[in-house]
Amino acid sequence: DTRYNAASTQQMAALQAETVVLVRSARSIRAADALPSNPGRSSRVHALIDAFGLDKKLHIVEPVPLTDTELKSFHSPEYIDCLLSQTSDDAQHDRDTGFCPSADSSNSSDASDSGSADREMYLARHGLLYDCPLFDRVEDYVRYIAGGTVTAANALVLGRARVAIHWEGGRHHAKRSKASGFCYVNDVVLGILQLQRRFARVLYIDLDLHHGDGVQDAFIYSDKVMTLSIHHHSRGFYPNTGGLGLEGKGRGARHSLNIPLNRGASDSSFLRALSAVANHAATSFAPEVIVVQCGADGLAGDPYKVFNLTTDAYVCALDLIVSWNLPVLLVGGGGYSNPDCARCWTRLTAAACGVDIAPLADIPEHQYLNDYAPAFDMHVEKMLVEDENSTSDIDAVIARSMDPAIEPHNPN
Repeated sequence: DTRYNAASTQQMAALQAETVVLVRSARSIRAADALPSNPGRSSRVHALIDAFGLDKKLHIVEPVPLTDTELKSFHSPEYIDCLLSQTSDDAQHDRDTGFCPSADSSNSSDASDSGSADREMYLARHGLLYDCPLFDRVEDYVRYIAGGTVTAANALVLGRARVAIHWEGGRHHAKRSKASGFCYVNDVVLGILQLQRRFARVLYIDLDLHHGDGVQDAFIYSDKVMTLSIHHHSRGFYPNTGGLGLEGKGRGARHSLNIPLNRGASDSSFLRALSAVANHAATSFAPEVIVVQCGADGLAGDPYKVFNLTTDAYVCALDLIVSWNLPVLLVGGGGYSNPDCARCWTRLTAAACGVDIAPLADIPEHQYLNDYAPAFDMHVEKMLVEDENSTSDIDAVIARSMDPAIEPHNPN
């Protein structure tokens, strides 16, 4: 903890409270580019941010990678040890030769015969198969993604920024002892824990297409963190949580708000539901800091093709949140069209800096320009699909998400 704070504080000592901080480094970008679900995305996001000259309007801070001990401040020791003790080559070697963590070495033949099955069970127990397989640079990835969000949070804790951004973060599905949904580490939870060193109440807002289940679960018993997730919810849609209404247990009862939307959600229906519930949460909960997960898989151009959002929805959502005049931590999340993610997060970066990038603005010349063919602009084309969220549907979602509402917070 002392090591982390010293390294982070040194980078931010000269910053002013009104600064916008962007956390990144060449090494963290390379590590994020290796994520199997989002190959090359990070490079394209930051290349477009720089192409618009936004790197000159904010302060860039390098992420401080987290140690095993720091990762275990949320994740279980067993999970972190499993995750970081094996590279993808190690896992393949274990499958080839047989591996049994509990096998008696004196019975190597039996261990070899059962090793593959044991390895599968060992990895499956920690979610490291199927959607979260081990991959090259996984250790760098985990340490830098978690460290980047904690570094951004620390900029707010130290009062050195009003907005801190880490687009490689936002891995909201990871559980304490298990990887899930392309998420190997829950950097959001680790960032919120860092924020709690200064801020008594944290409001977490999740804009991802998928329910922010990992963050909600982590704080399900807390009345110091309110989670608000707006997402698609239907039978069989991952992660099969986040239905209508409020959740929370014990002291955390009524502190987990969910806004499930039907397919085809447009900018107007998305913003109508979000603004009503988020404004109510900000008033009743009286947060001291806001964390926003900006997953871009709700964009119309995303391969999921479930919501029908444009980048305007995200910019308007951020404008609403910034209008509360509280410190804000922005992280990334889902989004499986690299060009559209870059469009969205570049516009959000610009908005945080007080710069307006028009939806039809031309893409500046840079190394990934051809990715934006054929239009070469910032526009995200809407689909010709029906918005299955009627006015009455949205009204019902708003009413259920706020009823019963938490009592207005009394700071005394």
